[in-house]
Amino acid sequence: MEAELANPDPAAGCGCAYPEWVDTGTVARSNRIMAQLAVTAEQFPRWRRELGQLPRHMVAEVGGRRVGIVHGDTRSLAGWDLAAERMAHPAHREHMARELYRTGVTVLASSHTCRPVAMALPSPDGTGMVINNGAAGMPNFRERREGLLTRIATWPPTAVPSLYGGRCGPLYGDAVAIPYDDQAFRRAFVRAWPPGSPAHLSYWARLTGQTGDTLSDATGPGFELSPAVAAVTGAKHG
Repeated sequence: MEAELANPDPAAGCGCAYPEWVDTGTVARSNRIMAQLAVTAEQFPRWRRELGQLPRHMVAEVGGRRVGIVHGDTRSLAGWDLAAERMAHPAHREHMARELYRTGVTVLASSHTCRPVAMALPSPDGTGMVINNGAAGMPNFRERREGLLTRIATWPPTAVPSLYGGRCGPLYGDAVAIPYDDQAFRRAFVRAWPPGSPAHLSYWARLTGQTGDTLSDATGPGFELSPAVAAVTGAKHG
């Protein structure tokens, strides 16, 4: 959406390139949200220019390994190759393993599809991983009020607890909670998007922890819940 706000194209709608499993109501509401945001964005031309100058993808080096950072996937800013729905299929996981080889990255990190997923895959360095945090600024799991940050480092998380994580060679990949003032955020949200508005219809259930996914739903092969989280949720660790 930031890319569309920087360079408006009315034909592109919200620019999310929703796949076939997303219902038409969600798509229509997203386009209406985008139209309202575009009106607001017109008042801030400098910020729009800065958004337009941001890179579409990045490659970082962590522990001597290449880490690809994308919004959608390796081929599109709005791609859905790292969606949980697609990563559930073995054939698609094989495709993404080939993408790790093609791009030469050990870890591929995404943030686009609103449903987190993380799993180990073969990579040029042996074992690699793909990790999608779903959304940084909204709740991702049922009955939890927090955003989600992807942490990639050469040492395990200690000061900031992991919700779930995995390891490939020298790298640790973990999902870390982003706590915020839930009540204050919801009050601000309703002021901007009151009941009946497109954003309220699309996101209120999510903001109130009524999503369908649990932490264990996001953990694919090679990833597991942290012991503390497993103890609280009653899920099996390991």
